[in-house]
This record gives sequence, structure tokens and C-alpha cells, in this order.
Amino acid sequence: MSENLRFVIAAVLMAGGVLSGAIAILGVFRFRFVMNRMHCAAILDTLGMAGILGGLMVASWSASYIPKLLCVLLLLWVGSPAASHLVGRMEIATDETASEHISTGEEKENGSV
Repeated sequence: MSENLRFVIAAVLMAGGVLSGAIAILGVFRFRFVMNRMHCAAILDTLGMAGILGGLMVASWSASYIPKLLCVLLLLWVGSPAASHLVGRMEIATDETASEHISTGEEKENGSV
């Protein structure tokens, strides 16, 4: 792959990752409810880091760096949903006003919907 083409692809991937990260950070500060903030943070973890790490893979184009960056990306993709799930469960369990903001599915079981 030519050097210029590799640079353009890496720059586009990294710029997309940084842009999605900036939008996600703005969303974290804009929203008030924890579930909405968690959703924005998950976008940063998955989409933003995938773009940035993909750009780094294309930029390095080295057989020693690409597997390491793929492992980091895989770790982020496995860890982020698990952490988001735990934060969401804790929020539902501890916030008395959570039912005003979200539907937990208990309404259907109780027949109150």
C-alpha cells in the first residue's frame, strides 16, 4: 500500500474516532440521567476507540503492532458492555426515581401498562 494512501486512510479513521469521541463527551455533559450518560460513554468506548485504534493499525502497518492493537480493541469491546451493564443495574437498584425515566419491564409483568 502506498504511503500517501495509508496516511489518508489512517487520518480519516482517527478523525472519525476523535469526532465521535468529542460528540460522546458533549453528550455525557449534556444529559442529566445516568442511563443517557452511560450510553454516550459506551459510544466513545466502541466507536471512538475503534476509529482511533484502526487508524493506528493502518498507520503503523507493522506485524508486531497490529495484533497488540487488536487485543486492546477486543478488551475494550468486551469490557465496556459489561461495565455499562453493571452501572445500569446499580442505577436501577438504587434510584427511586428511575421508573420516571425508563421502563424496566416490570410493568408488563405486573400488568400495569
